[in-house]
Amino acid sequence: MSSPTEPKIASSLQEGYQHQHTPPNILLAVTGSVAAIKCPEIAVRLVKECKANVKVLLSQGGKNFWDKSKGYNEEYWDLLLEEVNNSESVSIIHADDEWKEWNQLGDPVLHIDLRDWADLMLVAPLSAHTLAKLAHGFCDDTVSCVVRAWDFGHGIRPGKPLLLAPAMNTAMWQHPLTLQQLDTICGFWNFQGDSRNGIQIVEPQEKKLACGEIGNGALASVDVIIDAVRTRFNMKDI
Repeated sequence: MSSPTEPKIASSLQEGYQHQHTPPNILLAVTGSVAAIKCPEIAVRLVKECKANVKVLLSQGGKNFWDKSKGYNEEYWDLLLEEVNNSESVSIIHADDEWKEWNQLGDPVLHIDLRDWADLMLVAPLSAHTLAKLAHGFCDDTVSCVVRAWDFGHGIRPGKPLLLAPAMNTAMWQHPLTLQQLDTICGFWNFQGDSRNGIQIVEPQEKKLACGEIGNGALASVDVIIDAVRTRFNMKDI
Protein backbone atom coordinates (compact mmCIF):
# COMPACT_ATOMS: atom_id res chain seq x y z
CA MET A 1 0.00 0.00 0.00
CA SER A 2 1.59 3.22 -1.10
CA SER A 3 0.12 5.81 1.23
CA PRO A 4 1.68 6.07 4.73
CA THR A 5 -1.75 6.93 6.11
CA GLU A 6 -3.15 3.55 5.14
CA PRO A 7 -2.81 0.48 7.38
CA LYS A 8 -0.02 -1.93 6.61
CA ILE A 9 -1.43 -5.33 7.41
CA ALA A 10 0.71 -7.60 9.55
CA SER A 11 -0.39 -10.92 8.04
CA SER A 12 0.99 -12.33 4.81
CA LEU A 13 -0.24 -14.85 2.29
CA GLN A 14 0.39 -18.41 3.36
CA GLU A 15 -0.16 -21.53 1.32
CA GLY A 16 -0.84 -25.17 1.70
CA TYR A 17 -3.45 -25.67 4.41
CA GLN A 18 -5.00 -29.11 4.10
CA HIS A 19 -8.76 -29.03 4.40
CA GLN A 20 -10.28 -31.76 6.54
CA HIS A 21 -13.26 -32.37 4.31
CA THR A 22 -13.50 -33.23 0.63
CA PRO A 23 -14.92 -31.12 -0.87
CA PRO A 24 -13.82 -28.34 1.51
CA ASN A 25 -16.37 -26.65 3.75
CA ILE A 26 -16.27 -22.85 3.63
CA LEU A 27 -18.19 -20.58 5.97
CA LEU A 28 -18.88 -17.24 4.24
CA ALA A 29 -19.82 -14.60 6.80
CA VAL A 30 -21.56 -11.53 5.35
CA THR A 31 -21.59 -8.36 7.44
CA GLY A 32 -23.11 -4.90 7.10
CA SER A 33 -21.39 -3.27 4.15
CA VAL A 34 -22.89 -2.29 0.81
CA ALA A 35 -20.39 -4.69 -0.75
CA ALA A 36 -22.54 -7.55 0.57
CA ILE A 37 -24.46 -7.27 -2.70
CA LYS A 38 -21.51 -9.10 -4.29
CA CYS A 39 -21.76 -12.09 -1.95
CA PRO A 40 -24.06 -14.27 -4.06
CA GLU A 41 -21.34 -14.19 -6.72
CA ILE A 42 -18.70 -15.07 -4.12
CA ALA A 43 -20.78 -17.99 -2.85
CA VAL A 44 -21.48 -19.37 -6.32
CA ARG A 45 -17.87 -19.06 -7.42
CA LEU A 46 -16.64 -20.78 -4.25
CA VAL A 47 -18.84 -23.71 -5.23
CA LYS A 48 -17.90 -23.69 -8.92
CA GLU A 49 -14.20 -22.78 -8.76
CA CYS A 50 -13.18 -24.22 -5.39
CA LYS A 51 -15.54 -27.21 -5.55
CA ALA A 52 -16.61 -26.27 -2.02
CA ASN A 53 -19.63 -26.65 0.18
CA VAL A 54 -20.63 -23.17 1.34
CA LYS A 55 -22.70 -21.98 4.26
CA VAL A 56 -23.58 -18.28 4.02
CA LEU A 57 -23.89 -16.72 7.47
CA LEU A 58 -25.68 -13.36 7.43
CA SER A 59 -25.34 -10.78 10.15
CA GLN A 60 -28.33 -8.51 10.63
CA GLY A 61 -26.58 -5.70 8.78
CA GLY A 62 -25.33 -8.07 6.10
CA LYS A 63 -28.84 -9.32 5.39
CA ASN A 64 -30.00 -5.78 4.66
CA PHE A 65 -27.66 -5.57 1.67
CA TRP A 66 -27.80 -9.27 0.78
CA ASP A 67 -31.53 -8.90 0.15
CA LYS A 68 -30.74 -6.24 -2.47
CA SER A 69 -28.32 -8.47 -4.36
CA LYS A 70 -30.85 -9.52 -6.98
CA GLY A 71 -31.10 -5.97 -8.26
CA TYR A 72 -27.32 -5.69 -8.48
CA ASN A 73 -26.55 -8.93 -10.31
CA GLU A 74 -29.59 -11.00 -11.21
CA GLU A 75 -27.49 -13.64 -12.99
CA TYR A 76 -25.59 -14.66 -9.86
CA TRP A 77 -28.69 -14.31 -7.69
CA ASP A 78 -30.47 -16.85 -9.89
CA LEU A 79 -27.44 -19.15 -9.90
CA LEU A 80 -27.33 -18.95 -6.11
CA LEU A 81 -31.01 -19.86 -5.78
CA GLU A 82 -30.41 -22.78 -8.13
CA GLU A 83 -27.63 -24.06 -5.88
CA VAL A 84 -29.71 -23.56 -2.74
CA ASN A 85 -32.81 -25.25 -4.17
CA ASN A 86 -31.28 -28.03 -6.24
CA SER A 87 -28.13 -29.08 -4.41
CA GLU A 88 -26.64 -29.32 -0.96
CA SER A 89 -23.66 -27.16 -1.88
CA VAL A 90 -25.03 -23.86 -0.54
CA SER A 91 -27.19 -23.04 2.46
CA ILE A 92 -28.18 -19.71 4.03
CA ILE A 93 -28.07 -19.06 7.78
CA HIS A 94 -29.71 -15.98 9.25
CA ALA A 95 -28.73 -13.98 12.30
CA ASP A 96 -31.73 -15.16 14.32
CA ASP A 97 -31.11 -18.86 13.63
CA GLU A 98 -28.67 -19.14 16.56
CA TRP A 99 -31.19 -20.12 19.22
CA LYS A 100 -34.18 -21.31 17.16
CA GLU A 101 -33.43 -24.95 17.78
CA TRP A 102 -32.01 -24.54 21.28
CA ASN A 103 -34.45 -25.38 24.05
CA GLN A 104 -32.46 -27.18 26.72
CA LEU A 105 -28.99 -28.28 27.75
CA GLY A 106 -27.60 -30.77 25.29
CA ASP A 107 -29.19 -29.15 22.23
CA PRO A 108 -26.81 -28.10 19.43
CA VAL A 109 -25.21 -24.65 19.64
CA LEU A 110 -25.08 -23.17 16.15
CA HIS A 111 -21.87 -21.15 16.37
CA ILE A 112 -19.97 -24.18 17.67
CA ASP A 113 -21.45 -26.45 15.02
CA LEU A 114 -20.45 -23.96 12.31
CA ARG A 115 -16.93 -23.70 13.73
CA ASP A 116 -16.56 -27.48 13.69
CA TRP A 117 -18.07 -27.81 10.20
CA ALA A 118 -15.89 -25.25 8.45
CA ASP A 119 -12.40 -25.84 7.06
CA LEU A 120 -12.06 -22.12 6.38
CA MET A 121 -13.98 -19.00 7.37
CA LEU A 122 -14.19 -16.05 5.00
CA VAL A 123 -15.65 -12.79 6.29
CA ALA A 124 -16.52 -10.79 3.18
CA PRO A 125 -17.32 -8.03 3.42
CA LEU A 126 -15.92 -7.22 6.84
CA SER A 127 -17.53 -3.97 7.99
CA ALA A 128 -15.80 -1.49 10.29
CA HIS A 129 -18.39 -2.31 12.98
CA THR A 130 -17.78 -6.06 12.85
CA LEU A 131 -14.01 -5.49 12.72
CA ALA A 132 -14.20 -3.61 16.01
CA LYS A 133 -16.32 -6.34 17.59
CA LEU A 134 -14.01 -9.15 16.52
CA ALA A 135 -10.89 -7.34 17.70
CA HIS A 136 -12.36 -6.88 21.18
CA GLY A 137 -13.90 -10.34 21.46
CA PHE A 138 -17.56 -9.30 21.50
CA CYS A 139 -20.03 -12.16 21.05
CA ASP A 140 -23.37 -10.52 20.36
CA ASP A 141 -24.30 -12.39 17.17
CA THR A 142 -23.51 -15.65 15.41
CA VAL A 143 -20.68 -14.24 13.29
CA SER A 144 -18.79 -12.83 16.27
CA CYS A 145 -19.43 -15.99 18.30
CA VAL A 146 -17.96 -18.19 15.57
CA VAL A 147 -14.82 -16.05 15.35
CA ARG A 148 -14.42 -15.99 19.14
CA ALA A 149 -14.65 -19.81 19.15
CA TRP A 150 -12.51 -20.22 16.00
CA ASP A 151 -9.51 -22.54 15.97
CA PHE A 152 -6.38 -20.38 16.05
CA GLY A 153 -4.06 -23.24 17.02
CA HIS A 154 -4.30 -22.92 20.79
CA GLY A 155 -4.76 -26.05 22.86
CA ILE A 156 -5.05 -29.41 21.13
CA ARG A 157 -7.13 -28.19 18.17
CA PRO A 158 -5.12 -27.32 15.04
CA GLY A 159 -5.59 -23.85 13.59
CA LYS A 160 -7.81 -23.24 10.58
CA PRO A 161 -7.62 -20.37 8.07
CA LEU A 162 -9.57 -17.17 8.69
CA LEU A 163 -9.73 -14.73 5.77
CA LEU A 164 -10.99 -11.18 6.31
CA ALA A 165 -11.96 -8.91 3.40
CA PRO A 166 -12.65 -5.41 4.77
CA ALA A 167 -14.95 -2.98 2.98
CA MET A 168 -15.60 0.53 4.27
CA ASN A 169 -15.32 4.23 3.48
CA THR A 170 -11.79 5.52 2.86
CA ALA A 171 -11.77 7.63 6.04
CA MET A 172 -12.81 4.57 8.04
CA TRP A 173 -10.15 2.42 6.36
CA GLN A 174 -7.45 5.00 7.08
CA HIS A 175 -8.53 5.55 10.69
CA PRO A 176 -5.77 4.53 13.15
CA LEU A 177 -8.12 2.09 14.88
CA THR A 178 -8.40 0.03 11.70
CA LEU A 179 -4.71 -0.91 11.72
CA GLN A 180 -4.77 -1.59 15.46
CA GLN A 181 -7.81 -3.83 15.23
CA LEU A 182 -6.55 -5.79 12.22
CA ASP A 183 -3.19 -6.33 13.92
CA THR A 184 -4.98 -7.47 17.07
CA ILE A 185 -6.92 -10.10 15.13
CA CYS A 186 -3.80 -11.26 13.27
CA GLY A 187 -2.24 -11.75 16.69
CA PHE A 188 -4.87 -14.33 17.65
CA TRP A 189 -2.87 -17.00 15.80
CA ASN A 190 -0.67 -19.32 17.86
CA PHE A 191 2.68 -19.06 16.08
CA GLN A 192 4.27 -21.51 18.52
CA GLY A 193 2.00 -24.22 17.19
CA ASP A 194 2.24 -23.21 13.52
CA SER A 195 4.63 -20.56 12.22
CA ARG A 196 2.38 -19.86 9.23
CA ASN A 197 -0.20 -17.21 10.03
CA GLY A 198 -3.59 -18.72 9.25
CA ILE A 199 -5.18 -15.28 9.36
CA GLN A 200 -5.08 -13.26 6.15
CA ILE A 201 -6.37 -9.80 5.31
CA VAL A 202 -7.62 -9.60 1.71
CA GLU A 203 -6.97 -5.90 1.35
CA PRO A 204 -9.54 -3.53 -0.16
CA GLN A 205 -9.10 -1.76 -3.47
CA GLU A 206 -9.23 1.84 -4.59
CA LYS A 207 -12.23 2.79 -6.71
CA LYS A 208 -15.42 4.82 -6.62
CA LEU A 209 -17.19 3.86 -3.41
CA ALA A 210 -20.91 3.48 -2.75
CA CYS A 211 -20.93 6.92 -1.11
CA GLY A 212 -19.66 8.48 -4.33
CA GLU A 213 -16.13 9.19 -3.10
CA ILE A 214 -13.06 7.79 -4.84
CA GLY A 215 -10.53 6.14 -2.56
CA ASN A 216 -9.30 2.95 -0.93
CA GLY A 217 -11.74 0.84 1.05
CA ALA A 218 -13.81 -0.96 -1.57
CA LEU A 219 -14.10 -4.73 -1.22
CA ALA A 220 -11.36 -6.60 -3.05
CA SER A 221 -12.46 -7.94 -6.40
CA VAL A 222 -14.21 -11.29 -6.37
CA ASP A 223 -11.33 -12.69 -8.45
CA VAL A 224 -8.83 -11.69 -5.73
CA ILE A 225 -11.00 -13.17 -2.97
CA ILE A 226 -11.44 -16.49 -4.79
CA ASP A 227 -7.70 -16.64 -5.53
CA ALA A 228 -6.95 -16.08 -1.83
CA VAL A 229 -9.13 -19.05 -0.88
CA ARG A 230 -7.61 -21.26 -3.57
CA THR A 231 -4.10 -20.32 -2.45
CA ARG A 232 -4.93 -21.21 1.15
CA PHE A 233 -5.89 -24.71 0.03
CA ASN A 234 -3.03 -24.88 -2.49
CA MET A 235 -5.54 -25.55 -5.25
CA LYS A 236 -4.41 -25.89 -8.84
CA ASP A 237 -6.57 -24.80 -11.74
CA ILE A 238 -9.63 -27.03 -11.81
